[in-house]
Amino acid sequence: MIARAASTLGVALVALLAGLLPAEVVAQRYEVRREVREGVREVGREKREARREIRRCTTRDCARREIREGYREVEREKREARREIRRELREDRWRDDRYYRDRDDGDEVLKGVVIGAAVVGVAVALSGDD
Repeated sequence: MIARAASTLGVALVALLAGLLPAEVVAQRYEVRREVREGVREVGREKREARREIRRCTTRDCARREIREGYREVEREKREARREIRRELREDRWRDDRYYRDRDDGDEVLKGVVIGAAVVGVAVALSGDD
């Protein structure tokens, strides 16, 4: 019973936090996860292909050659996946930086209020001397 309540609380917390995040940020994280899933799929495909080729071999030399080729192909796919994930993370960070840089933090509003108050104060001070 306690586990169910904790899991319900966890789901509610995640839903609340997801609602607070901008949709753009959630979408960016999705793109990174998509690249990870794609990399895992490609590596798995290369491993299956390597196993299939090794099973077809009838000689020891053929098996060695296919094992070497399988390792080479799997490592190539791993490198490519890492490169794609790093690229997506870099773009994600760039989008985050751009989002926070372009975001209106209210600084302009605060400056406007302060300047407006100063102008009104000066106007009241000047008009009160009469």
